[in-house]
Amino acid sequence: MGRIKIRERRQGPRRSWLRSRLTRLIILSNLVGLIILVVGSLAMNRFEAGLVEAKLDNLRSLASTISTVMSENATGASSAAKLDVDMATQVLRGINTPENWRVRLHDRQGMLIVDSEILDETISISSLDPIIKDPEPAPQPQVFKARAEQWIKETAHNLPWRAQRRDALRRNLKADIRTALDGDVMSGARYRDDDSLIVTVSQPIKRVQQVLAVVTVESSDVDAIINGERRALAPIIGLAFLAALLSSLALILFISLPMRKLARAAEMVTQSSSKRDAIPDLSRRRDEIGDLSIVMGEMTQGLYGRIDDIANFAADVAHEIKNPLTSLRSASDTLRGAKTNAQRAKLIDIIQQDVSRMDRLITDISKASKVDANLARETAQTLDISQVLGGITEFYEQTRKPGEAQLVNNTQLSVDAPVFIRAFETPFAQVLRNLIDNALTFSAKDGEVRLEARLAQDDQARERILITVDDDGPGIPEDNLETVFERFYTQRPKGAQFGSHSGLGLAICRQIITAHKGRIWAENRKDTDAARPSGARFIIELPRLADGGGPQSPKRRARQKRKAA
Repeated sequence: MGRIKIRERRQGPRRSWLRSRLTRLIILSNLVGLIILVVGSLAMNRFEAGLVEAKLDNLRSLASTISTVMSENATGASSAAKLDVDMATQVLRGINTPENWRVRLHDRQGMLIVDSEILDETISISSLDPIIKDPEPAPQPQVFKARAEQWIKETAHNLPWRAQRRDALRRNLKADIRTALDGDVMSGARYRDDDSLIVTVSQPIKRVQQVLAVVTVESSDVDAIINGERRALAPIIGLAFLAALLSSLALILFISLPMRKLARAAEMVTQSSSKRDAIPDLSRRRDEIGDLSIVMGEMTQGLYGRIDDIANFAADVAHEIKNPLTSLRSASDTLRGAKTNAQRAKLIDIIQQDVSRMDRLITDISKASKVDANLARETAQTLDISQVLGGITEFYEQTRKPGEAQLVNNTQLSVDAPVFIRAFETPFAQVLRNLIDNALTFSAKDGEVRLEARLAQDDQARERILITVDDDGPGIPEDNLETVFERFYTQRPKGAQFGSHSGLGLAICRQIITAHKGRIWAENRKDTDAARPSGARFIIELPRLADGGGPQSPKRRARQKRKAA
């Protein structure tokens, strides 16, 4: 079989929480949505494409209108078609162009004839701003806002794919005019030398099929509109960033740091047994991490409890084995000086008894040490308690010898509603056999041991199963009702052979029942008129399962009662 390779434990101080991979994953996962929002707001491809298309439709409409009007009114009336510059200028003067729109007219040689910016003769009058000698600095929030807007604008402008797009759509007015003079309409988005975006349409002015001039209509307000939309998104981006930051902080505080705290506590526990209580109690959280802290605490206490039990068990084993060894040494030394056959025979009987006692001790010690391993290897099963007790009773009836006490099963559970438990079949049967064998040992010949199972409820109205084993023996001293479950405790009945009991049977029973999430205890049976006990009673309490499945809840019991009614 190949050996399992175990990764070496990392040495040195733990990484800081900022360098923790879990922290980075939390922050990154919260920033993904924000990054998508920011990139989308910076790109705004759909909005820009829709805006450019709408501008192109308006520009084409205006260019088509100008071309139609000039072809009818500014190309002369004679047979020789010729552009009337004065009339064309009057036509352009009569067109009300929106702000940031520009109309230009070029002749057949590509020379500029009319420009709407030059034709604009309006004069705007407004009051001048007052002269401020010592300008006051802008408020800090305004400065920060301006810087943020400038950063957003520059970031959007310097994106690599946008730079490539600007180079591909760099404007060449002369080429557009030459194409329009050939009779084709040129339209689309173009970038000036200062990288500002314009939308332009160049359309030929024809008289019949003769191209007499080219009208160019362009709009330069696309960048302003897009930048305004980006500025409108800035508060939303800020709120999204704040939400992502707060969410990351909350996840770090409530997940990353508690996990780090649990890891450090677990490391402290592994380094020193005195730190077994270092696992923090986070049960108030009422979440998975709280459950993890509870389980880690229970696991730590269980492991150290197991270690303590092993240490105590080893000490008890050494102590118990010393007694027969001492007796063996004494008997063997005395055997050498025995003078008669009777003395030698008596010493040999003592040696045989001590050997038998040691054999029983070693056998029971081996069984006790394997209980936990056997429970870990076995799989819990759903058992019908009536069938289990019936099988045990039948076994003792078949193996009963004449003159021995009889096992009587007084269980009277309903056959129509079986009572189930979740148990390891072999260890659970071992518990019942240990209790029954112990009761038979203390019972008189031709007496009886009574086995019974019944239902009960605990303080939380959960149904439990109580299994009792009664005998008619001398009972147990009141001070020893708990001591009998300790290892190597023995209380021999009168006439029993010395060394026939190891004192591990009841200790093994408690160990197994505890693994089943149950309890086991002892008490004395007393008649009302008698002062002395009339026998001993051992009681096992286990949780009940409903219909061979999960634990029976009050709602399930209520449904069963309604069905029965």
